[in-house]
Amino acid sequence: MDVQIQQPHASYGLPGLWQKFRSRPFSQQRYYFFSFTRWLLRSYLFETHSPVLLGRGVHIEKRYGRITTDGVCSIKTGCRLGVVGTPEKLAHLHIGEGTEIGQRTIINVHELIHIGKLCCISWDCNITDTDFHQIIMAGGRRILNTKPIIIEDHVWIGTNVTIAKGVQIGAHSVVAAGAVVHRSMPPYSLIAGNPARRVSTIDGWER
Repeated sequence: MDVQIQQPHASYGLPGLWQKFRSRPFSQQRYYFFSFTRWLLRSYLFETHSPVLLGRGVHIEKRYGRITTDGVCSIKTGCRLGVVGTPEKLAHLHIGEGTEIGQRTIINVHELIHIGKLCCISWDCNITDTDFHQIIMAGGRRILNTKPIIIEDHVWIGTNVTIAKGVQIGAHSVVAAGAVVHRSMPPYSLIAGNPARRVSTIDGWER
């Protein structure tokens, strides 16, 4: 699937990372140093020329899959990434520049999950593009059990959010804590509820 998403200008490259490192107290500098070191030791798992800051205990299972980035991004402590495809069709996880993925978040990819630039994904989220099983409806009809997930640029996803297969979340949207997103949402949306719905139009968000 060829994803065409208009990207904003990102400012989270290596110069920005170095400036952030120098401005932090020593305790936070240690975090950046060890996160960078963890990436160096596991860089063979990623297709990128920029560092991926890895927290402690990040578990990555990659089999018949690709993990790509287009700049510096951050995967926090305790995250689990499963990128498992087939010999015929590789699974693909893409993480955009400046995106941060919070503690203990789980991302499972069987086909495609594309996360844009400058996104902020909170802790304990679950983003999965597959059901892991085949549902057979009355009459023998089978439901497609894997569909790509697209999270466009500059999306904020609150804690304990679940994003199901086939969802596209438009740029500059905010997904409230605890939402269960089963259908696509346009840009500049405030999304909340279970099942999630668009509750308001917003002008964006700031860190």
